[in-house]
Amino acid sequence: MVPSRHINMKRFVGIFAVFALIGFAGCRDFSVNQDGENSNERSPRKFTVSGDGPFEMSQGDVIHVEGTNLTMEFRFVLSDSRCPTNVLCIHPGDAEILLDISSSDNRLLQIQAHIPGLVPTPYETNNIIQFEGYRFQLLRLSPYPVDGTEQPKESDYVALINISSVF
Repeated sequence: MVPSRHINMKRFVGIFAVFALIGFAGCRDFSVNQDGENSNERSPRKFTVSGDGPFEMSQGDVIHVEGTNLTMEFRFVLSDSRCPTNVLCIHPGDAEILLDISSSDNRLLQIQAHIPGLVPTPYETNNIIQFEGYRFQLLRLSPYPVDGTEQPKESDYVALINISSVF
């Protein structure tokens, strides 16, 4: 015969496990779109931009430069060590993204575009990358780090990029 104290302990553990599972199941915060998929994740976009002026793109986005055979993909953020707002830093830090620029003749240029911290944006004096008769320039990377907040997810980053014709 099993002592009643042992049975009560098993019952307590079982009830505790059920409530723990219910509690943990309710902790995940996500929304579901009409197709029943998780809609917190942004899907990469493919779109066309003019070859003259700034535009925004997020990680995974692919743009086509209108009237050309050029495409560019924002691959990912390589690093973000920019000095957060409301913090006194010895060095302003730097953010770096990886971009793939390609032409229809299978020429590919992989560039690491940088932007320093603590600069006004759009940062129009930033380095210019030239490829196939066009200039590419990273003007801003958002969000800017804020003291006391979590590092943004890579899918949160948005780059403001300027394209201009060399000719």
